[in-house]
Amino acid sequence: MKKIIYPLILVFIFCSISIAQAGGDPVKKFYRKHKHKDHVFNITLPEVLTRTCVGIARIFTKDEEAKEGLKLAKKMKGIRVLVDNGNQVAKAAGKELIRDLESKGHMERLISVRENGSHIVIMGQIKGEKIKKIVVVTFAEGQFTMVAAKSRLKIKHVNQLIKVLQKKQEKGQNQKEKETKILVPRA
Repeated sequence: MKKIIYPLILVFIFCSISIAQAGGDPVKKFYRKHKHKDHVFNITLPEVLTRTCVGIARIFTKDEEAKEGLKLAKKMKGIRVLVDNGNQVAKAAGKELIRDLESKGHMERLISVRENGSHIVIMGQIKGEKIKKIVVVTFAEGQFTMVAAKSRLKIKHVNQLIKVLQKKQEKGQNQKEKETKILVPRA
């Protein structure tokens, strides 16, 4: 009986590993495929290094907007960055990554912007009130960029950043109104 069970267990483990590798994370597959090409910059930052760098940056930052952004960055678990300046990553490969993320990665498009020949797609995996993964893909003339991060963000954290940005914009508008009032000559 033992002679039959052990080979069956080994076959089961082998099949499980093969299936897991065949499915896999589309971001990891894409990153591994393109990171060794010429003119491609790539970096992977683990959570410990990300949190350390953000902590150091917060010490030297005085801008309220930047501090709120760094609070969000501190909640990132790990970051992968791939930048192609030499047209080594085809536009079709980037579009295929987006399709794979939508179908296999259970991610959805949060933002898609086309402007002046560039295209930016921000995708996210949201479970309940948490944003688990974020992927930003940018196509520009002669450049491709992918930034992928696992996170511990909550939607309320993003809303706090939006409020800070809105306050800063309102202050800027109020400041411009004061300046224009001063410049108006009196008769």
